[in-house]
Amino acid sequence: RFFAFIGMDGLAEAFNTRSWFGLVLVTVLKAGALAYMIVLGAFRNQNSALEEAARIGGASRAQSFFGIELPALLPALAAASLFVFVKGLEAFETPAVLGLPAGINVYATHIYDYLRGGYEADYPAASASSLVIVVILAALVLLQLKLTGGGKTYTSVGGRSKGTNLRSTGKWMPVVVGIMLLHFFIALVLPIAQVILSAFQPYLGAPTLTLQNIERLLNTPNVMQALQTTIIVSTVGGVLTVVLALVVSFAFVRMKGKLGRFIQLASWVPAAMPGLVLGLAFLWSVLLTPGTRSLYGTVWILVIGLAVATVPLATRTLEGALAQIGVDMEEAARIAGDNFLRAVGTVTVRLMGPSLISAWFLVAITMSGILDVPILLGSARTEMIATVSFGFYNSGETVLASALYVIFTCAMAALAGAAFLAWLLVRALVRRSSTRTAAEVQGVPQ
Repeated sequence: RFFAFIGMDGLAEAFNTRSWFGLVLVTVLKAGALAYMIVLGAFRNQNSALEEAARIGGASRAQSFFGIELPALLPALAAASLFVFVKGLEAFETPAVLGLPAGINVYATHIYDYLRGGYEADYPAASASSLVIVVILAALVLLQLKLTGGGKTYTSVGGRSKGTNLRSTGKWMPVVVGIMLLHFFIALVLPIAQVILSAFQPYLGAPTLTLQNIERLLNTPNVMQALQTTIIVSTVGGVLTVVLALVVSFAFVRMKGKLGRFIQLASWVPAAMPGLVLGLAFLWSVLLTPGTRSLYGTVWILVIGLAVATVPLATRTLEGALAQIGVDMEEAARIAGDNFLRAVGTVTVRLMGPSLISAWFLVAITMSGILDVPILLGSARTEMIATVSFGFYNSGETVLASALYVIFTCAMAALAGAAFLAWLLVRALVRRSSTRTAAEVQGVPQ
């Protein structure tokens, strides 16, 4: 639509997203973003002293990268690869929007066919179908444990660690920059431009622009309620998910033996279940468990349900970075007088700061865009942006769906800006307090 609007009809026909090409392209772009966020923390924790030692020993830069740096990233790379593969198997949103109109059925939409029959829905068949993914996942997790286990250690952050150094790409700089710009254009510029353009059109492809879509949504109470619900669920649920993922990651990374392997395998189970099946199972659990039925129809069932669905994503983001942090630093804090929780909080959590922030950001964005779980757990009072926009899409009001995401993006950007300013203020106050305390200890008047 964007290419057609600017007069490039040939490119518009080539970029037909309702096809195998479009489905694969969008899936790869989404998976690439997930993989990047998962391995980001592990890359930041790389110890440049290892590369320098290899170079002093006579190794070339390529030998140092493939022989030392890349193997140290194996836990994060294996986790990212496995997670992306499993999410591709059970992905529902993209195939439902792009694949079904083109007659393309994937495994998740096949399970969806079992569940959308109302009173005739075949729930046992849907559950049995999801077990196929669980079996595939179990085999892949065992393979991951074999690759990353066996007494191997991947610690690169210790008491004498050196931070990661930026490096120049040399003669490959134009190629690297060109690939990055091409990815940036296809993954960000084109989709965002299309969403913004259609948000201000009276109908998709119209030659004129208008603000009536924005005004209509801002004056619709249930849309504003969905916006508020999405922000609360993604923010609070993101924090809850990261805390749970940190506990789970710490358990199976630090614990050895069968118990640690069991915890790691169990952490993958929500990722192996399609969101429709997971949402249905969680709904049954809430309705049939005494004392929890009151949660249905509230925001908290969405927070808990989406937290369960996204814990595997947050765990994969944290486990690679945690595997690189040596236990010796926690032991040093314990020797200095800290208890276990304080040692973990002041040493491990602080070193994992970039990974924790990346995990929270990734989980919050993922929660705001998940469609299958809120469809089953939400109610008329707790609709989220994804379900409202999907309703607009099904009714043919695509421009309203685009306008809704423009409003949501602006709201999230405003909240992020306010949070950043608050963080700068708190950091300034902490530094001022630390400076004053140090001066008082030295006897310097303030």
